[in-house]
Amino acid sequence: MVGCWGVGDVREEETDVPSGFAFGGPCAAPGRCPRVRATRRLPAATAAALGGRTAEYVLAAALLLARKYSDSTAFRIGVRRTARTADAADASLAVAMPSGTTVSEHLDTVTAGLAALTGTADAADAVPPKVVCVVDGPADEAAGADVVLAGEVTADGVVLHADCHAHVHDAAFTERMLGHLAHLLQQLTDRPGAPVGTLRLPTGPEAEQLRGFNDTARPYPRDSSVYALFAAQAAARPEQPAIRHQDGSLTYRELERQALRLAALLHSHGVGRHTRVAFALERTPRLLVAVLAVLRLGAAYVPLDTQLPAARRDALLADSGAGLLLVDDPAVTADLPVLDLTRPHDADPGALPDLACAPEDTAYVMYTSGTTSRPKGVLVNQRAVVRLVRGTDYADLSAGTTILQTGALAFDATTLEYWGALLNGGTLVLVPATTVLNSVDLGAAIERHRVNTLWLTSTLFNQLVEQDPAVLAGCQVLVGGEAVSARHIAEAMDACPDSVFINAYGPTENTTFSVTHRIARRYTGRVPIGRPIANSTAWVLDRDGNPQPLGVPGELYVGGDGLSDGYLHRPDLDAASFVRARPGGREERLYRTGDLACWNADGLLDYLGRTDDQVKVRGYRVEPAEVESQLCQLPSVRDCVVLLRRGDDGTGVLSAYFTADQPLDPAQLRADLRAQLPDHMVPSAFRQLDELPLGRNHKADRAALAALEPVDGAAAAGAGRAPRTPLETTVAGLFAEALGVPSVSLDDSFFDLGGHSLRMMRLWNRIRSVTGRAVELRQILDAPTVAGVVAALEGSTAAAAARPKLMRRS
Repeated sequence: MVGCWGVGDVREEETDVPSGFAFGGPCAAPGRCPRVRATRRLPAATAAALGGRTAEYVLAAALLLARKYSDSTAFRIGVRRTARTADAADASLAVAMPSGTTVSEHLDTVTAGLAALTGTADAADAVPPKVVCVVDGPADEAAGADVVLAGEVTADGVVLHADCHAHVHDAAFTERMLGHLAHLLQQLTDRPGAPVGTLRLPTGPEAEQLRGFNDTARPYPRDSSVYALFAAQAAARPEQPAIRHQDGSLTYRELERQALRLAALLHSHGVGRHTRVAFALERTPRLLVAVLAVLRLGAAYVPLDTQLPAARRDALLADSGAGLLLVDDPAVTADLPVLDLTRPHDADPGALPDLACAPEDTAYVMYTSGTTSRPKGVLVNQRAVVRLVRGTDYADLSAGTTILQTGALAFDATTLEYWGALLNGGTLVLVPATTVLNSVDLGAAIERHRVNTLWLTSTLFNQLVEQDPAVLAGCQVLVGGEAVSARHIAEAMDACPDSVFINAYGPTENTTFSVTHRIARRYTGRVPIGRPIANSTAWVLDRDGNPQPLGVPGELYVGGDGLSDGYLHRPDLDAASFVRARPGGREERLYRTGDLACWNADGLLDYLGRTDDQVKVRGYRVEPAEVESQLCQLPSVRDCVVLLRRGDDGTGVLSAYFTADQPLDPAQLRADLRAQLPDHMVPSAFRQLDELPLGRNHKADRAALAALEPVDGAAAAGAGRAPRTPLETTVAGLFAEALGVPSVSLDDSFFDLGGHSLRMMRLWNRIRSVTGRAVELRQILDAPTVAGVVAALEGSTAAAAARPKLMRRS
């Protein structure tokens, strides 16, 4: 798309050119919507530099303003020649503004387009533009347009006007918008040879404000290694509990002693600086002993979920380059040396080499979902870990901190949990994974171990609040992984006035947290994610890497000392995801999060969504393309699209739409994928189609697919044996309630109908409260049917034992 064209010359491929800004909501009754107005006089020097071409300059600047606000390189704007003459000509002008177009070229294009529009007053737009520019006169309401911008030549100079629907911009933003328009006009006159992609919106004071948000430097031991800081705590408080668990506790002295003995053993197996050690260990003190032993040798640890399918675990091991796998299950085998930590080992720590580790050395490699079938290994260095938990400002992390581990082994929340406690002289509490999934057991653990800090995914937080928000009383609660629910936060604040709730945001690539917000009031809409934490930066940038001011959306980039070293063996992804830019005047390395964000009027970041298809499922990042790649590798599957759908309970689940050479059984597809992917990446719903619907760009139309109800196990729920006894009827009703389906038969599998760990906990709690009887979580996992649960409730194990056991879902 080159040049510009009038309303009568918009070709089919150009009808998607935006005509409104990427923010602001629709007005139900435009004629009655209140409007806000602002006026600004241009500085005399800028007005003089327009040289009698005020109309062209104002329109050119208005288009560039629209380009910045809409994040598009083309825009269709309404043009009104003047609001005061009888022969006023209304039309629309669509202009392409590629980043490399110079200011002079842009002005020439606008001048030609404006001349071509003269006399087209009888043309009518099928869809009137939402932004109108009056190029020679004051603003008027321009047929109800959302935004009207105007430039008027008066005896005293040039005056800019704005007239906006209040639902699009409030008075304060309307004033700032005119400041942006004036700033662009100044750049148009000062920099005629500059590419339009280099022009910036923020005025001088706004640029200084953004730099202030990112002035986060605070002293912390940035040149120390993780293990050295742990050893310092062990020396300072040797008898203080470092770890509490079900069977007792471990002091700092004993934890260090065990770590050194294991380090000596690992050293004898060739582990040393710059090597990698993988482990698949359960949540016991042995896990922390292993992590510390690896770090003592200057090596990096590679955590793997113990519930991973063997095929995926082997792929991650091969990609990681680990030379050793530590396990606590003798049955685990792999194509590399395996060390079973449950067996007795003895080694002399006196033979250990001196600690040799630089802050730039890798501390761990953590895998996240990739856009192909190949996951991405994120390389996190020692300094990044230390920056997260020492000298920080977002939470109280000290010797009095007792943190409950809630994160999965291969989830980066563990970085906060392990080192927020152990590098500050605090205590880490380890409990079974199921303990944190229900308020009763969680409350007992918090009370027993005197927990005062914990991190929860938004989904788990919401579930606990629905069960009993008071369970979080007296705690410092960090919530994140997905957008935080304002309603659930408000309920928790009401129930726990002495608790602190922190919205914590950050990708693995920036070491757990990038920006946080300590929530001090109730919100009715979105809850801000806040500002960058200590020694970190956060910038909202446009498509050309220029900073966006308050109120204008863009992509969120994060940086600072928490930034990872990129991806293992993936220089292509490094180049695409990690960039060098100068948004604040000083060059820095930044990570492109792919998240849309905006600085709000309070100077806090709001999360607005994604720029791509990446989704979050129970706090885990999932690239649908990776699931699609695995699904398309299955026999007979031709093509597929995977989307995120929200259940009635707000839980996100994946749905797969596919075409195939023959009818395929969703249950078999699900089973095949479970052999390759972790549970949170396996679709809960499938729908086979003759063909995937295509959009105008000839790609799969995801919007059309989202409108189709998936046909999955839930659709067939209840088709088997019907409940017969009162207890079977009650339990079947509770199954259906937890799953959000009309009915469930005696033999329907809870997990095949879209069940997962959080829904299982909801079911477990409801069974206990409604029937007054207890069932073990393991019994639901082993026999996840109504018949199996009823057998367990009645004390009959025969029926449950006769059914095939399913792999535990995480």
